[in-house]
Amino acid sequence: MISFAKTLFKVLQVIIILIFISSCNQNIDFEKTKWNGQSDPAYPSIYRPLMLKDLTTNHKLLGLNCAQLVKYLGNPDHEEANLISYRIAVDYGNDIDPVYSKDLTFFYSKDSVITSFKIEEWKN
Repeated sequence: MISFAKTLFKVLQVIIILIFISSCNQNIDFEKTKWNGQSDPAYPSIYRPLMLKDLTTNHKLLGLNCAQLVKYLGNPDHEEANLISYRIAVDYGNDIDPVYSKDLTFFYSKDSVITSFKIEEWKN
């Protein structure tokens, strides 16, 4: 009986570990309201990292003009000449300055058509 209990305990441990590993890589479908939902202005929506894969693989983003992209995703977090970007994640560590950030950056042509995008990560 004790041998059966030990075996059952080990099987349960493996199942819990597998559930934990699979939940760490969870992806969800893109939803504009969740994408833009923020509980704190210093941090992007907690859903953005989970939606990133779906957004970049299952949604037609290239070929949109900037106004269409902004209507689709909401206001960007950063704008420069020929690019706009959305903050996906930021970690401030124990300081006021970020130690990690991840952004989805879109590049557009002179006629404001989205030509490419890339995911940029920065670590201090």
